[in-house]
Amino acid sequence: MTDSYARQWILVLSLTALLLSLAILAQFATRYAQAYQDAPSEVAAFLDTIESSIIENESYDHDITKVKRLEDKLRLGRLLRDIQKAGDALREDVSALVEDEGEGDRKSSRLRLSARLLWATHRRQLEERVRRLDLLRMRFLVVHMGIIANMATQNATTAKPGLVITSTPAAAARREPEQEQLPITPPYMPEPPPLPRSLADGIKSKPPLRRLTVQAMGHGDGLDGTHRTGWAGVMQELQRSPVLRERHASIELAMSRTSFP
Repeated sequence: MTDSYARQWILVLSLTALLLSLAILAQFATRYAQAYQDAPSEVAAFLDTIESSIIENESYDHDITKVKRLEDKLRLGRLLRDIQKAGDALREDVSALVEDEGEGDRKSSRLRLSARLLWATHRRQLEERVRRLDLLRMRFLVVHMGIIANMATQNATTAKPGLVITSTPAAAARREPEQEQLPITPPYMPEPPPLPRSLADGIKSKPPLRRLTVQAMGHGDGLDGTHRTGWAGVMQELQRSPVLRERHASIELAMSRTSFP
């Protein structure tokens, strides 16, 4: 009885292990089959990366020649050599996996059959190489930008030292009289409007009024005879006034009208 139960468990466990192994093998087979199909296009991408790396290395070398300080040149030179070494390592790995076909302009690169079957493994190694190359490029660019920024600040401080404006008490004292000498412009006053023509003609036609002089009684001994009369002279001047004459004539006319209805 116990032997039959043991055999059943052994059979179940063996079948389970077989199914798990088949599932794992299926995943590996799918992965390698997909890598086998994508291998040609991915190899072309790696080859383009190698060519662009060569062109960028030439531009980096040109950038190093623009740096003036020897210490900065040596630092950038070490970084550039690391980039070149990483690019050479990537080129060697790719060259070991491909083979050339054709001659002259028709020459092309094709993956070997063994490399294409195991492309999933080789691809991981090549991706690590490319990642390291990108990190070295980024480091070079950061260092180069820092050096350029430092050079720009140094040139700005040394090229124009006289642009710093300092304010001293003597300069302030010289500026104050200049400010005080400015002319003061009077406020703008509008001109009065001209009088109407009829009113101006009436003013011109009227004779000037005589000035009335009133003197206190008992204090005009040393004056002329005309001014010694006191209130009598004042009354005479009032009677001679044309305004009072017109007023007197108008009053008489009104009284005559009221007396003779």
